[in-house]
Amino acid sequence: MEKLLLNELEVINQYNELKNIHKVAEYFNVSVSPIIRIIKSNGINLTNRRYNVNHDYFTVIDTQEKAYWLGFLYADGYIRERKSGNSLEMKLSIKDKEHLERFRNSIGSNHQIKEFFNKTKYKSGFSESHMCHLAMYSTNLVDSIKGQGFHSRKTFTITFPNLNKELINHFIRGYFDGDGSFSFDTKTLRPHTNLVCASEIFRNQLITILKERGIEIKYYSNISLHIQDKLGNLKFYNYIYENSNIHLIRKKEKYEEFRKHYQYNN
Repeated sequence: MEKLLLNELEVINQYNELKNIHKVAEYFNVSVSPIIRIIKSNGINLTNRRYNVNHDYFTVIDTQEKAYWLGFLYADGYIRERKSGNSLEMKLSIKDKEHLERFRNSIGSNHQIKEFFNKTKYKSGFSESHMCHLAMYSTNLVDSIKGQGFHSRKTFTITFPNLNKELINHFIRGYFDGDGSFSFDTKTLRPHTNLVCASEIFRNQLITILKERGIEIKYYSNISLHIQDKLGNLKFYNYIYENSNIHLIRKKEKYEEFRKHYQYNN
């Protein structure tokens, strides 16, 4: 009788969130037997470990921290939606593992960060990169970030989220930390900011926002945005880091080097 009353997908989603068969059984007010049967019949390994996360973290974007991480995920995050459950995930270079830990702490998660080596094949051979990966299984968390315009096929179709004006620079800083770069050659004295974006709508919205602040953007090869003049880089720096209390340290240090060289104080 219990089997007929249970929706298998709902059971699986709850199990992926709670990671505890007894908690799932309590949620559905049944014994553990039908829960175990459903979990095993779907090829999922049983575990009683429970991982926590703030499932509603992205429901309302009302702090610079939330705006920043939303921007970072727009650039470097992804969601997976499948029968066994939905997850919000991020992969970063091992050099940025501390930043991934910071994200995990911000979102109230104790999910494991796993390290792995990614191999890429080229004509001349292989390259190997050391990576770290965080996956948080939560249907509610995925739904909350989808409500901000984030979705599983976002690369070419994302649009700017609807944020309060005072949070936009924090969102852009997050996006820059995820999919941007800054270089400064002390020999040629050429600063260069680059942001990558394949979505035409998002790209045009970003260009408009920055141009309103007097930041000249050059656009190349469909996905690449560039700021190549000293004043433009300074304005971009001042804008994205205004009142910042969260950022990728190594990128901000590069900007500080640029500012120090020109003795910029504003």
